[in-house]
Amino acid sequence: MIASAFEVVLALVATYGVVVLLCVFVLEGALIGKLIPTRTLFVATVLAVGTDLVAFLPVVVAAVVGATLGQVLLFVSVRRFGVDPTESRVVPVTTDRVDDAGDWLDRWGLPAVAVSNALPGARGWLAVPTAGSSVPASRFAAASLAGSTAYAAALVVVAFGLEGAADVLIGL
Repeated sequence: MIASAFEVVLALVATYGVVVLLCVFVLEGALIGKLIPTRTLFVATVLAVGTDLVAFLPVVVAAVVGATLGQVLLFVSVRRFGVDPTESRVVPVTTDRVDDAGDWLDRWGLPAVAVSNALPGARGWLAVPTAGSSVPASRFAAASLAGSTAYAAALVVVAFGLEGAADVLIGL
């Protein structure tokens, strides 16, 4: 199922460009799109468009802005509208996961948001407990943006490494 979803999304990116990538990362940021392998999609898209700065910069911007928008949407949904993601079947989050994320936030404060957004598997999980805290939405968005930027930069490095490895293998 995940492989077929990945193929469909990659085909949509090839057809409609970075707008689809933006939408996928909004879903990932809101914790809804956790079933889509966004890391793989991002690296594949960078490799497909090329490692020239002008070619891959829109991919980076779409991923960073999309993930940040998704997390801010989740943050606002929890804070302003009282949405409880643990009660939703669409968002794969449990009370234990929110409690663990809350412990990170209590221990490390707002920098934990940026750090968690830079870590695969932990991305976005601090949006829910942060929404329940006194952190302003603007500061949350800035921390989310910083972490997502670091994450995207690391994935670009991975793409460059894969491209270099492919060049070496093909040159053998």
